[in-house]
Amino acid sequence: MTVARGMWVWVREDAPPDPAEVAAIAERERVAEAFVSVPWSGPSADTHRIVAALRGRGVRVSALGGDPAWTTGGDAVAWMQRATAAFLFEGVHLDIEPWGRRDWTGREAELLRGLERTVRDVAARTSLPVDVDLVPWLAEAHPRQFADIAERADAVTLMAYRDRAADVLATSAAARSALGRLGRSYRIGVETGPIAEPEPTARQTFADDGRAVLERELAEVAAALAADARCTGVALHDLAGCRLLGP
Repeated sequence: MTVARGMWVWVREDAPPDPAEVAAIAERERVAEAFVSVPWSGPSADTHRIVAALRGRGVRVSALGGDPAWTTGGDAVAWMQRATAAFLFEGVHLDIEPWGRRDWTGREAELLRGLERTVRDVAARTSLPVDVDLVPWLAEAHPRQFADIAERADAVTLMAYRDRAADVLATSAAARSALGRLGRSYRIGVETGPIAEPEPTARQTFADDGRAVLERELAEVAAALAADARCTGVALHDLAGCRLLGP
């Protein structure tokens, strides 16, 4: 396993982060690739400044975009074509998450088929590698659809949001096994910011643990997956969480 780090960088158009701070946080967290969100209309002046700052620190940058509605129609393709037209990026990172939709229950198979089509259509219209975010439990609850989506992408980021190595590994086990059979590379994603979920927040994020615990647990994950050539590293969600993470 190559222990490279990725990081989601969500850029609010009304309050963009300072490019120098973004680059400094990426360097502190040893980030090799940043997924920088791109507005619907395409890269803004802020996008250009943030990408330039990250590249100045040797960070690879992918265009990040996603909306739960992107399981239907051609919106994802239209966004991708605008996002990549300026040749700013070295990859495309899709964070669509239809399981967060209000109408998810009862439409699971339909929405996952839509996600598969979306990933397929984006990948067919770009020469850049396409990475897709997936929650690991899909591999158990909807194994066929999980495999179909993963096959359409070049790589998968498994959002295994737990705050202890044993739980990260257990949560992602079925998904990692499925990706191994498919020959797909993957990252393990972890949460660093506060989240509101039905489960206790403390189980899902390092926000209340701090950086020392994060480093300790990620080192255990890396050691456990060292022999898995398909695992390319970990990914930190996200810049805002890393900025506030305690010691």
